Amino acid sequence: MVKSKNTKGLWIALLLLILSIPSVLALIHRGFFPTHDFIYIARISEMFKSLLDGQFPVRWVSGFRYGDPTFNFYAPLPYYLGALFHLLGVGYLDSSKMLFGLSFVLSAFSMYLLGKELYGRVEGVLSSMLYLYAPYRSIDIYVRGTLNEAWAFVFFPLIFLFLIKLSKAQSFRNTVLLGLSLAGLFYTHNIMTILFIPFFGFYAVYLLINKKFDKKFMLGISVSVLLGLGLGASFLIPALFEKKFVQTAYLTSGYFNYIGHFVAVRQWFDSPWGYGASLWGPKDDMSFQLGATQWILIFGAIILYCTKKMYLNKKDVMFLPVLLTIFVFSLFLQHNKSTFIWQTLQILAYTQFPWRLLAVSVFFAALIGGYGVTLIKNQKIKIALSSFFIALLLLVNYKYFRPKEYYLDSIDEHYVGISVLEKDDKVPKDYLPIWVKNIKDEKMVAPVLISGEADISGFSKNSKSASFNVNARTDSVIEIPVTYFPGWETKIDGNNVQCSPTDLGLISIAVEAGEHSVNLELRNTPVRVIGNLLTVACLFVIVTYPLIVKGYKSLSLSK
Repeated sequence: MVKSKNTKGLWIALLLLILSIPSVLALIHRGFFPTHDFIYIARISEMFKSLLDGQFPVRWVSGFRYGDPTFNFYAPLPYYLGALFHLLGVGYLDSSKMLFGLSFVLSAFSMYLLGKELYGRVEGVLSSMLYLYAPYRSIDIYVRGTLNEAWAFVFFPLIFLFLIKLSKAQSFRNTVLLGLSLAGLFYTHNIMTILFIPFFGFYAVYLLINKKFDKKFMLGISVSVLLGLGLGASFLIPALFEKKFVQTAYLTSGYFNYIGHFVAVRQWFDSPWGYGASLWGPKDDMSFQLGATQWILIFGAIILYCTKKMYLNKKDVMFLPVLLTIFVFSLFLQHNKSTFIWQTLQILAYTQFPWRLLAVSVFFAALIGGYGVTLIKNQKIKIALSSFFIALLLLVNYKYFRPKEYYLDSIDEHYVGISVLEKDDKVPKDYLPIWVKNIKDEKMVAPVLISGEADISGFSKNSKSASFNVNARTDSVIEIPVTYFPGWETKIDGNNVQCSPTDLGLISIAVEAGEHSVNLELRNTPVRVIGNLLTVACLFVIVTYPLIVKGYKSLSLSK
């Protein structure tokens, strides 16, 4: 029996891989393709360099302007994987393609596992494909180039999967796996975390009601959430408490003001495909359709439910209404009628584009589509219908899973070279430190004198340190091409000295007449230390708790 199950599982895994191929075929093409954002390639490069410099966890990158705290605020998980691929000899462009491809394939598998847990294997495969081949999935990769958001799709199903497993069995394993899945989302995408967690909470309440607020289940959810927060603390705590040190106005002003990016109802059904941008008003150069096949299955599920509702048990009768309520609410938040909610919950402004909630809508649409098939009891009809809709899905949506064009001469240097990163318009201002008042077009490559007379030599820097020598004929003030930010420690001849920011937001120090060696080193602030310690402590609990329990049981048996 076990062998039969394993064999069946392998065949389904092979089927999912085969069905996933159309989504990734365009990534195998020679060259690279244009997307709205391509800075993710440089982020992989900077992550790799920072790791080589000995940073971990990585917070600071040296290649953006004069360095900035990118990974102190920008979720780092996909970039750690990209750096690993590069370490194994894969180029940055190919690493990006691999990350995109893996996000497609892994999300298909994670949704299958959730669908299988809820409904069964056949419905799991259908839900998986509805999730994978939603047009918005292609937009994320082939139009927008949003690496982090693409990876968030991997964790949505895992979070629900282990929440459901925990509702059935309050075990240490399920508690930890839910915590790890939550932490995975925290480390993957800030905005998707903000958008998805309330829906997770809503579904958790639904399960609690079904379980009549079982205390063990409530405790399991609480521990999982705390564990997820603890595991994510090395990123979440600094991102939250050091946000005051960066200019977040760039994230929500001008083009990025959410008020201009709501979705019209017709766009969910009929939205012409395009590779342009989201524009103010109902006419956009990109598509916000949910998917024709998805809509057919949603309405089909509603019709079947209405005809078979009387035969469902009390617990199951509310399942589809709950999914539909969450789904419709995710759509409502994308429409301008929900403006009052956006104005009340000001944190939503960081979402920038209300249509980002399509990610949540796509998730619940896949679950609703899979549920409809469960209402068909004849297994042969169920398999035939699922096969038909998967074929229809591929036929209708495959054309979207490709870029507009390819740059056949693309090489890594075009995206990560110094000539690219020195251009201010190519580097994001998302987390520009508050001390940066002006930005010069011409980049400094060595320390310069602000006042006094001195010779400066031997300057070198990386992502966590910098050093140079000074022969000062008079007391002098020197501006160093390193961005001022908490954590940078400056020493002259081994002694700590105070530094201050210039108008360019760079570190400046005063040196007395004479010969000196100057060293700068990036240190952890107390907030970062607390975050790191909490993460390590949670990892320690996960590893040691089973060993302690096992040892205790062995000791009890021996007595």
